[in-house]
Amino acid sequence: MHLIPLYLHLTLLTLGNAFLLTLVAVYLNAQGAAATEVGLVGSAFYMGMLGASFFADVFIQRLGHVRALVVCCVVLTLAAIALPLSSLLPMWLALRVFAGMAAAIGFVAVESWVLGVAPLHKRSRSMARYMLVYYFSYGISQLFIDWIPAAGITGFMLAGGLCALAVVPLFWAKTPNMETPDPSAPIYTGKPPRTERALGLVGCLVAGMLLGTLSALMPIQLQQLGLQQEVGLYMAWLILCGMAFQLPSGSLADRFGKRTMMAVQTTMIALGSALLWEGGSTSVMLIAFALLGAGGFTLYPTTMSYACGKLQGRTLVKMAQKLMFIYSLGSLAGPMMAGIMLEQQQAGLFLFVILLVMAWGAWLGLMGLLGRKPVGTTI
Repeated sequence: MHLIPLYLHLTLLTLGNAFLLTLVAVYLNAQGAAATEVGLVGSAFYMGMLGASFFADVFIQRLGHVRALVVCCVVLTLAAIALPLSSLLPMWLALRVFAGMAAAIGFVAVESWVLGVAPLHKRSRSMARYMLVYYFSYGISQLFIDWIPAAGITGFMLAGGLCALAVVPLFWAKTPNMETPDPSAPIYTGKPPRTERALGLVGCLVAGMLLGTLSALMPIQLQQLGLQQEVGLYMAWLILCGMAFQLPSGSLADRFGKRTMMAVQTTMIALGSALLWEGGSTSVMLIAFALLGAGGFTLYPTTMSYACGKLQGRTLVKMAQKLMFIYSLGSLAGPMMAGIMLEQQQAGLFLFVILLVMAWGAWLGLMGLLGRKPVGTTI
């Protein structure tokens, strides 16, 4: 019950920020911007996240969780409202960088809050609820694309207003006590084996490249395929399928092993991308987006939990910070690389995803051969 204000804050902030993430791509495309420029602006957001990964923990420690989240809401609100006031690319890049920094600090604050107040043996369930709230809000936000005109400033005002409203639930939020450890938990501070760290780190990089590309450029890809009227529907379906598979994915990973679950997720992403590459009826597109969403949006939490292993205390925080840096790096590089392919091929985004998961699948198989444990071993 004590996390309800935090979840309400997360819902409102995600509705505004996720809607703005898609709106920026659609708006720039409507203004005649090149796909490379759209990808660059999308990458600027993740560049801000990348930069904030170096100081987010210090910022939160000095201000406290509640004040840090309030500052993030203010920055995201101002950055959203200021976007349509300028047509200069450098200004858009700067605003998206600041928005990315605020979003990254917000993610660290909320996730550390959720994990810090949860008993150690219930952390997975707490994170599952957090991911469900986040992806549900993200999915609903994509429906705004079909309801709000992309050409004017209405969408930017709506996004800014939602980010501003996210401050209100924080008035009822209790500052988390992060100083009391779980006395029943055994302390483990050593590093996981090298192959496990390599697999987890590369997995977070791939997840960042994949999700950053889907968020920034999938609307443009759908428009190039003549699906302008269904952009919001397909984006919402993509994210809602990812949300629906969160709890089953976590349960299956605990039962059959995280590496086995990574292999299943990789197969789902590859099949979904192949179906989209071939094209087809609406039912085929829905199945393809379901596979892509269910596999793509669950890959990051699986690889993150795998890389963290049994770490606790300060070593866990350091690993989480490192994974955030790697994820942000992938989110920065993915849209830029996919944007170039999108300019060369009509379905360039799907080709990029296919090549990405093929490389990731090869790495997953190689680490399985090098590791001492079989692929199905639970970590």
